[in-house]
Amino acid sequence: MRETIELRVEETEAWRLFREDEGVVLPSGTVRKVTLPTDDGRVSRVREIDRALRQQGQMFFAGWRILRHYSAGELKSAELLKLGLEAVFEPTGEACGTAYDESTACTLCGAGARQVSDLSLDVRRIPQRVDLARTLAHELIISARLADLWRENRITGVDFRPIRRAGARSEPVKEWHQLIVTAPPVDILPATLTGNDPFDHDEDNAQRCPKGHVVGLNVLSELSLRRGDYDGSDLTWTRQLVGMRSGVLRPHPLLLMSPKLHGLLTELKVKRLDVEVAHLV
Repeated sequence: MRETIELRVEETEAWRLFREDEGVVLPSGTVRKVTLPTDDGRVSRVREIDRALRQQGQMFFAGWRILRHYSAGELKSAELLKLGLEAVFEPTGEACGTAYDESTACTLCGAGARQVSDLSLDVRRIPQRVDLARTLAHELIISARLADLWRENRITGVDFRPIRRAGARSEPVKEWHQLIVTAPPVDILPATLTGNDPFDHDEDNAQRCPKGHVVGLNVLSELSLRRGDYDGSDLTWTRQLVGMRSGVLRPHPLLLMSPKLHGLLTELKVKRLDVEVAHLV
């Protein structure tokens, strides 16, 4: 596996660490995208520079992303894989009238609210030419076409529920279903690194739930998972959540898939997926 980090650096400050010809200036002209191997010596200096600038009311970087590049052999030999959906849209279901029971939510982290109505969405906002997508609040949707193929291939650990068109008439949507994970959750082990970003591991636990529901704002490493929790389902999820409750945003579990499901998605050329190896321990 080869690991890189993509940084969105303020163009006016990029000179502090990067050559003028490094990276790509984005169309806005104010941000430079720079990609480095995570073992590049300069990565460790990003936090130092950013902290110094923030004390002056400025910043060095405004965004980041860790990218893990696997060989075909590494993906093929994995027992379980993390599945990220890159097709994201808004408004969320809650903003479109989907009802949630907040009485079951943790008062500290906001995790645990139950969806108590069909998912309502503005389906015009769903990205085009995708079969799997999510809202900003991690409400998952699957195309009717792909759901039928999952049924034909006996993909386990899932259920498909109705989606209704947002608005007074609330008509059912035939082209999409809400994707529900029915498999038992899998514990994230402490070997998994979490934090606010690669340069801030949240040492004061400000973004972690004292009751253990939320393990951090982001996962920063490959996942280490409790082997005994995994029941062999083709789609499952983590017991612990990441993220935060803020407005329509909610803490969410991480999706995990079997080699069988990964193979099917690859065969069907399902697009805009972020796949990483996960480790059962």
